[in-house]
Amino acid sequence: MDAVFADTNALIRLLGGDTMVAELTDNKLVFISEMTEMEMLCKPNINKEQRRIIRSLLDDCVIVPFSPEIKQKAIKIRLSTRLKLVDAIVGATAINMGFNLITNDLAFASLDNLLNVILLPNLE
Repeated sequence: MDAVFADTNALIRLLGGDTMVAELTDNKLVFISEMTEMEMLCKPNINKEQRRIIRSLLDDCVIVPFSPEIKQKAIKIRLSTRLKLVDAIVGATAINMGFNLITNDLAFASLDNLLNVILLPNLE
């Protein structure tokens, strides 16, 4: 199975038309953490059409539920790195699934011994 794991910022960039993210996810199953799903659905100041587009994108993703194993990995990651708890959960989920993580968050570099991180360039 050809699959990747996407961080929240990668999905946001995909929605914005980022061609690099589109190429990285093209013809692949895109897995996301339940935490990423929540972050996307909790975006403030978006209208009904934008929310519908987000929901459609999420419907195309495989959402990995929080589990006791992911919880324990996230705790270990949080205690041993400078990652925020939300990012530790995303990282733990990606590690658990064994897929490359697409992100533009440099903080995930602290997991490069546990996970292959595809670091997107910053848009500026």
